[in-house]
Amino acid sequence: MREIMIGVDGSDAAADATRRAGQLAKETGATLTVVHVHYLPSLGTPQVLGLEDLQARWKEADRLVTERTAEVLDPLGVPWRFEVRTGEPAAELEALAAEHGADVVVVGNRGHGLGHRLLLGSVSNRLVHHADRPVLVAR
Repeated sequence: MREIMIGVDGSDAAADATRRAGQLAKETGATLTVVHVHYLPSLGTPQVLGLEDLQARWKEADRLVTERTAEVLDPLGVPWRFEVRTGEPAAELEALAAEHGADVVVVGNRGHGLGHRLLLGSVSNRLVHHADRPVLVAR
């Protein structure tokens, strides 16, 4: 195994997935790429936030996700890199996994809660059914 990609959103499930992926990387010597996807659903309603507000929120989310990732991976002593994408999370994870030639994509079982899943659908479910490479869903 050479490359492991982890999809993170700041949730506890993502932290668990990150921990498992970090352990797998430590055992195999694989490279870890941690990916956070900015997503803005189109609900057919005017956006309340301006572009600057949205960018500030995304920047803060990136900082929090990076800190949480470091808390999980740094004690394992495995190197990792952080990438940010914007778009539909499952599609962006698939595309980036293809670009990097990832051997596996790791995600958590649950993200930001029921309301979020009802709007977005399950990223893990979409990946399991559509990805062209193995997907590890951490529970």
